[in-house]
Amino acid sequence: MSKRASLKSKKALIVLPYLKNGDGTAVAIMNYYQSLIDDGWHVDFMHLKSNACQWLNEVRENNGNVFELPQANKYTPAVQNRIENVISQGNYDLVHVNMPGHIGYSTLRLARKKGIAVRIFHAHNPKNILNTKTKMSTWLYDYLIQKEATDLIACSKSAGESRFGSKDFRVMRNVIDTDRFQYRSDARNCIRSGLNITNKVVVGVVGRFAAQKNPGFLVHCFAEYVKIESRAFLLWVGDGELKQRVEQELHRLSLDDRYYFAGRKAEVEDWYAAMDLFFLPSVFEGMGIVFLEAQCTGLPCLGSNHVPVETEVTELMHRLDLNLPEKVWALEMKKITDHAEAEVRQSRANDFIASGYSHEATKDDLKNYYNHLF
Repeated sequence: MSKRASLKSKKALIVLPYLKNGDGTAVAIMNYYQSLIDDGWHVDFMHLKSNACQWLNEVRENNGNVFELPQANKYTPAVQNRIENVISQGNYDLVHVNMPGHIGYSTLRLARKKGIAVRIFHAHNPKNILNTKTKMSTWLYDYLIQKEATDLIACSKSAGESRFGSKDFRVMRNVIDTDRFQYRSDARNCIRSGLNITNKVVVGVVGRFAAQKNPGFLVHCFAEYVKIESRAFLLWVGDGELKQRVEQELHRLSLDDRYYFAGRKAEVEDWYAAMDLFFLPSVFEGMGIVFLEAQCTGLPCLGSNHVPVETEVTELMHRLDLNLPEKVWALEMKKITDHAEAEVRQSRANDFIASGYSHEATKDDLKNYYNHLF
């Protein structure tokens, strides 16, 4: 059994995919981090791979550890041993898992065996429904994880109901820094002139090139949009395993001069400013924090009906059924961008503050929850 720390040395291990800028889970968790530190919590992290970033330095400045998992894309004895060693040596009071699958299950199971009384599982997405294999894997590990977890969190009501069914869970909103996500016309002009797209209607994406984001459908919707909007241009901020396949499809559709892939960007708020429409027809989203960020900068958004209704903080958020044909999506894109051109763009921070989706309104939520459980 692990030895309980004193009340003055509360220790937590947070497990998440990546502690890096641009990762949605990391963004959500790090919104709460400073409040935990200020309250006296010692916080360590365990993730898949270390990347140089401000957060990594911040954790180390606060005497926190960041543990990396070996070959964690699949179950191996090395992964199991690493998790067990971290938990055995950490003397943790609380383990907060933000990863499903075998890592989440193994961490919670080993934490129980080591006597850690508070074991949280935090769902940042609904069930993975991409294919039969992922459906079965999600069902199995969700069942096992919920047997090991003592407490459940979800980033939205819809994600929690999808993942946990009728079980009790706490909704902890993904929120944004409203000061950061202001609309800045100088950033817009700088990026657009630099890319020579000043006179284009820019359809923007911020996200991974991954199946969850539905990139094939996205490209075909854009191709239909090009037919009815001669100034159309696709700007994608992000990276991922399907990037080359998307490039190949754009080439096949003779759209080589109609897109630019910017890669990962730390100052993503400037890239939202350069866009005229944020477009992401995801197969599923837990909350879709990018839709919140985009709206805050005054950018109209179009997502699928699988994006939670909670993203509709302003009238700038639009959702369509994924079963509708690409031409219908293109017509909606045209309708939205035509309307936006007739309006003066401005930041929408006040809407987010009024709706309780600001960092300032929620920064203590995780700290308060930890202390309640502790």
